[in-house]
Amino acid sequence: MKRILVAVWVVGCAGAWGQQVTDRRSAEIRGGGGEGKCTIEVEVDDVAEIEINGSNAIIRTINGSPASFRRFQCNQAMPNRPAGFRFKGIDGRGRQELIRSADNGGRAIIRIEDSKGGREGYTFDIFWSGSGGGFGGGNGGGIFGGNNGGGYNNGGGYNNGGGYNNGNSGGWNNGWGNGGGWNNSGNFNFEGGNRGSGTYRDRNGDRRRLDRVRVTISRSGDVMVEFQGERGRMEFSGPVDRRQGRRIFSNVRNSEMTGLMEIEMGSGNSVDRITIRDIDLSWSN
Repeated sequence: MKRILVAVWVVGCAGAWGQQVTDRRSAEIRGGGGEGKCTIEVEVDDVAEIEINGSNAIIRTINGSPASFRRFQCNQAMPNRPAGFRFKGIDGRGRQELIRSADNGGRAIIRIEDSKGGREGYTFDIFWSGSGGGFGGGNGGGIFGGNNGGGYNNGGGYNNGGGYNNGNSGGWNNGWGNGGGWNNSGNFNFEGGNRGSGTYRDRNGDRRRLDRVRVTISRSGDVMVEFQGERGRMEFSGPVDRRQGRRIFSNVRNSEMTGLMEIEMGSGNSVDRITIRDIDLSWSN
């Protein structure tokens, strides 16, 4: 009888230990209006579940060695009842699945099953509709802002001569284009390009193709640039360094590369060209 009780106790403990919280992370909020988005990168050995609630997340390891976060980055905190909630698996050799959506309130849960031996990195995105909605109209709002009241607004941030001025005289002013650039919320968002719009050289010196790009520049001067191309997604981030006319300069980096990015703005809410000379990157719209 004692042996039976001991066996039951051991099995019960194994189940509890096998579903423990093994890591916690608060989101790094980089800013950006329009559609909400978070990118989460984790390491999993066997089975784990990631729970996301607002700007906080935990990992429960179901089986295998303790799973952990590599990255949890958002342009805004996820609201309690996000409209249009969506999940997209980016990379990883195993299975990623949304098992609980957040659109009815509370947490979102993503389950990852890695059937092969050893730890593996997994990346996924979650999206939801932002308060600005759609492609925007004449006064800013929307994912890509408007082309009437937007522009480099007067709400603070970087002044006419470049550099930060503590919000005294305002923004990236309206000195060029069609008043485009920043929408009324103070953030710039752009998405465009086609297959083969650009190229860069990887760490081995091989030239790789770039296709579409998504550019976000927050009112506080944080730059996020996401390329889609031959090798999938490639992200850069960093602070605005200075502005010269239509060009914005930012010291950006990712896990493999770093360099000075030059973003040349076009009329309205558009980007004409992006270059990083350090890696021979050139993209044009």
